[in-house]
Amino acid sequence: MSHEPTVKRWTATRKATVVMDIFKGKATVAEVAHQHDLTVSEIEGWTDEAQCSTENRFRARPKDVREKY
Repeated sequence: MSHEPTVKRWTATRKATVVMDIFKGKATVAEVAHQHDLTVSEIEGWTDEAQCSTENRFRARPKDVREKY
């Protein structure tokens, strides 16, 4: 285990930081999961969500905006 304190609540900012480290190649999903006592599937869910959100941001008409109207 790392010397970092245990995170009790994973805010969007904390999740984004972890996901960006994975995207940048600073850590693997397995390393992050082990380091923070999470499951690989939890981390993979965060990365999948981030990828979908990123794709949606690049769309001319994002899906969430279309659904509102």
